[in-house]
Amino acid sequence: MKCSPKKVDNVKKNTLGKNFMIIIKSSIFAVIITFLLFIIFAIAMKIGNLDEKIIPPTNQVIRIISIALGGSMAAKASKVRGWLKGGITGIMYMFWAFVISALFAQSIIFNRVVLSDIAMSFIVGAIGGVIGVNLK
Repeated sequence: MKCSPKKVDNVKKNTLGKNFMIIIKSSIFAVIITFLLFIIFAIAMKIGNLDEKIIPPTNQVIRIISIALGGSMAAKASKVRGWLKGGITGIMYMFWAFVISALFAQSIIFNRVVLSDIAMSFIVGAIGGVIGVNLK
């Protein structure tokens, strides 16, 4: 049984749209996880009178955990090409983070640090995707 070319195009469009929605939902999930972990960390900082020097590394760990979870979620939902969907989810996470910071910042800075963050987000998301696609 063969599919007509028109039917194959419709299947590809539906799959592309479905994958795009999976990535959007997973990246928003990662942003929400980040917010929740930031709130928990802020409460711990307030209660524990912790030194401010731990803020940058803790923020990085929170972002890594969130991106990995988002990438894993995207890959688990799609079941194929987990590394790619996870990596794109990581990049989309950085897009949301950039938009959110642009809303609250007085100026937007795009430099090497941002580029390295985008690369890190793709890599961490891809690793999360590899894990997620292999989860049952």
